[in-house]
Amino acid sequence: MALGSNARYTDGSYLKQKPTWDDEYAPWKAAMIAELMERNQLKPESVMEVGCGAGGILTFLQTQFLEVSQWSGYDISPDAIALAQKKANPKLNFFTADLLEQDSNIQSDLLLCIDVIEHIDDFYHFLQRLKTRGRQFIFHIPLDLSCRTLLKPHVLKYQRDLVGHIHYFSKEMVEWMLKDCGYEIIDWNYTKPIIDTEQASGVKHNLKKFLRNTSFRLHKDWSAKLWGGYSMLILAK
Repeated sequence: MALGSNARYTDGSYLKQKPTWDDEYAPWKAAMIAELMERNQLKPESVMEVGCGAGGILTFLQTQFLEVSQWSGYDISPDAIALAQKKANPKLNFFTADLLEQDSNIQSDLLLCIDVIEHIDDFYHFLQRLKTRGRQFIFHIPLDLSCRTLLKPHVLKYQRDLVGHIHYFSKEMVEWMLKDCGYEIIDWNYTKPIIDTEQASGVKHNLKKFLRNTSFRLHKDWSAKLWGGYSMLILAK
């Protein structure tokens, strides 16, 4: 992956901010990926993840899809791979490397790119090169652009400083971007903000959660554009 503003992932600073590398959210993400795979009857022999972080997504998916013979995770961060290596097994391997700089023969039936695009300096170039590495692709891309974040840009600044989002998307922008880079969307769905799946106290939080969930039931697109915090989970080829 590109460095530049992403140097935080290789110099140890991101680990200080996120000592678990957000691996506690991996089961939630993996469950949604598994549902998408099952809905589309995907039966890959090999699965690879670029930007695999601490490896939790692949670890969970391996328990759900026992017929997959090869699982591989790549990340430029030695800190992330050090955490991931604890989960490695004969069928699951992790590599401290930029996948796109490796031998072009390293390819996979299904390539996962989960919450990565928003961190990449030149994401168009990244996506164009990534296209040669898989037969099918699953992306998870946050939709940070919304009425709320345009009115409250400090929310975007928080995302930038805390988790390293340097690009912000709407649903339409994601669709245009993938089409421009040669991908065809096969299936997709919104995923809710992780905070809406957690139990939390506080009147303000519960009111926001109620308003988001209510508007999402009424009109998913409008809710995503109004509140932000949603993501797109996409199967493409």
